Amino acid sequence: MENCYFSHDSNASNDPKIMSMRSVYGWEGYGWYWLIVEMLREQKEYKLKLNKYIYNALAMQMHCNAEKSQSYIEDCINEFYLFESDGEYLWANSLIKRMGKMEEKSSKAKKAAEARWNKTKENEHIYASALQTHCDSNTNKIKENKIKEIIKEEEENLLDESRDEESDELELKFDHDSIEYRLSDYLRKHILKNYPNTKVPETLNKMQTWAVHIDRMIRLDNREVEDIRAVIDFSQKDTFWQANILSTKKLREKFDTLLIQSQTTAKKSHKATGRDKSKEAIMAFASSEGGSIL
Repeated sequence: MENCYFSHDSNASNDPKIMSMRSVYGWEGYGWYWLIVEMLREQKEYKLKLNKYIYNALAMQMHCNAEKSQSYIEDCINEFYLFESDGEYLWANSLIKRMGKMEEKSSKAKKAAEARWNKTKENEHIYASALQTHCDSNTNKIKENKIKEIIKEEEENLLDESRDEESDELELKFDHDSIEYRLSDYLRKHILKNYPNTKVPETLNKMQTWAVHIDRMIRLDNREVEDIRAVIDFSQKDTFWQANILSTKKLREKFDTLLIQSQTTAKKSHKATGRDKSKEAIMAFASSEGGSIL
């Protein structure tokens, strides 16, 4: 039986489109969404054929009436943009994209496994030849070097595959509309403003590595979005920190220190502003009395 697995972001409930849908249909609507996605996963080309009885069938699964299921689907298409439809089929672009990535990754893994198998057979042949050959030292040295080259090449291939897998996991988890991406981009723009030649991520895929650290700050460190933005502002205005905070990873590492310093600086600025206003008031009073404050 085919494994019907598909990837599911751990923070999917915070997606802006999902949150819009939840504001109307609540957690029940959230459950309906994943129920329909699971049904789409089992369909050919991940598209559900629409007919006059489909909403009755969906209603049975959703434990509601057909009118409710139809209204929900139409809202997910026209209002929340979670699903797409051409009138004949229903589908989710996000699911199709994810399944395409999985199929591509599976194909790469299969080819890599076949390549490793062939390479292993080649290595066994070389090892056997090396053990059975009793030639002069130069010939043995050549074969020994060849074996080392093959082993090194195999290790590098495995490392590349591991990196590809990590890249696939990060790819497009955070889109342009996500708060994680927007905060990452906010920091990136400030860095480029201060240091135009700094190497920073430039594409959506590469920005995923930055967005991951923002996600961990919000999800694991319980940082408020407003505090993160304020700390970014402070770090990129301060002459010392702007040269040291050049990534979201470093921002997360130094967040507590940055937050305390930013709040301390804000308090000092507030006190200084208060003193200035008091001095202005005194001078204005003295002037109105036609005398001096001394």
